[in-house]
Amino acid sequence: MLDARQSLHRWLAAVAVLGLAVHGFAQGRGGGAPQRPVAGNGIEVGGWWARLDDPKESRTGFKFVTTGTGFQATTGPTVILFDPDEDWEGPYTTKATLALTTPASHQVAYGVFVGGQDLDTDKQRYTYFVIRQDGQYLIRKRTGATTTNVAGDWAEHAAIRKPDAKGTQTNELAIQVGRDTVVFLANGQTVATQPAKAIDVAGMSGLRIGHGLDVRIQGFSVTQDK
Repeated sequence: MLDARQSLHRWLAAVAVLGLAVHGFAQGRGGGAPQRPVAGNGIEVGGWWARLDDPKESRTGFKFVTTGTGFQATTGPTVILFDPDEDWEGPYTTKATLALTTPASHQVAYGVFVGGQDLDTDKQRYTYFVIRQDGQYLIRKRTGATTTNVAGDWAEHAAIRKPDAKGTQTNELAIQVGRDTVVFLANGQTVATQPAKAIDVAGMSGLRIGHGLDVRIQGFSVTQDK
């Protein structure tokens, strides 16, 4: 059960994302913000929201839909996708299985993020764990418009699967937030470990999908750990 501070934190997050809906999705609508993004703006998954890296960029080609038991994200512009109810603090694990279904024309990243704060403002903050089709990974923090690498530059790891003979790349990515450390995993194997103080850990969890990709997402979840 959430304590009072967590409940307030979630309520404020929901208000903040409602503001994002007004700014980013309520085009040509009156009478206040819609309860969820409307069809035609790219988001067709109830309760999920999006923020483009460049808010001025066209949403042409962007789509986020339910398919089977998961989601399909097609970009368009580079975007983060999140459900404001997935707002966490304390030990927890965020994970998803992501399949790049069509090879990209060049190296473009996709993955998961944690610690999302102020996602509707220029003060946005989050930390993301992303991979590319060359089997390399990156851990990076975003603060406003600035990004900084947490664990060095792009690096290859044997746990990250590269595309198969059909060109599909499928990996389960997870960020395990502990009290003192944060573990980044690919397919159940530890890729990197960082001090919790180096990571944005309290806040919303979600997906980060680079430009011009087609990614299938299965099993997105955030679970409280002991």
